[in-house]
Amino acid sequence: MDHIVLDLEFNQSFDFKKRAQGKTIKECPFEIIQIGAVKLNSKLEITERFSFLIKPQIYKKIHPIVERITGISNDTIKDRPYFMDGFDEFCKFMGSTDCILYTWGIDDIRSLFRNILYFKCDLDKITNKYINIQPTAAKLLCATTGGTIGLKTAAEQFDIKCDLKFHDALNDAYYTALIMKKIFEVLPEPSVFVKSDIAPKIKEHIKIDSKGLIAFFEKSLERKLTSEEIAIILTSYKFGRNRKYDKVSAKK
Repeated sequence: MDHIVLDLEFNQSFDFKKRAQGKTIKECPFEIIQIGAVKLNSKLEITERFSFLIKPQIYKKIHPIVERITGISNDTIKDRPYFMDGFDEFCKFMGSTDCILYTWGIDDIRSLFRNILYFKCDLDKITNKYINIQPTAAKLLCATTGGTIGLKTAAEQFDIKCDLKFHDALNDAYYTALIMKKIFEVLPEPSVFVKSDIAPKIKEHIKIDSKGLIAFFEKSLERKLTSEEIAIILTSYKFGRNRKYDKVSAKK
């Protein structure tokens, strides 16, 4: 079984007239503009490398911050193929769905599958097994402080020579692969992607049935409530529902 270490660079919405955040499509807030990957064999030897620049279709102009960080400009990608072609080439690079994807952080996995679904590519062409190696590396390197750790910091702490530019998808995949090799024995079992992993979270708006609540108290008390009593009941109900004044104590 091959191991595919993946890294992505994204573009996002930007309103160039207002110089502010633009309108974002919730199904695909981050559009992939570069796929970088490194393939390792069963002996964890690097056998192939892959880099593919992509012309965006949703957010067609490169966000200024993205350009500054990645060096990818509108001129860089103006003649590049779209995501569907990039995805097909990446699948050819994988060679088989009998493999595991490794990433630094969970965002790349989520964004990859969001782009696949948004552009109606064939999910069956790619493995659904993946491992986010960042938490394991953070646990090993930040054992005393906890928290997360960036790729560059982790690479330096693992004594990896950092002579390649970061925030290039291929270079970052390469650094991630070198870290993966160092911690491979303690990595968790692969997770399996399902569509619900990237489903937009829907916030429920719960409206109080004020009339029903007041009617309940008036029936219980066998009288009409005053406006002051109604205000107290409604306020108490809202605080209770939001658990505003909860006190949590340990059970003995």
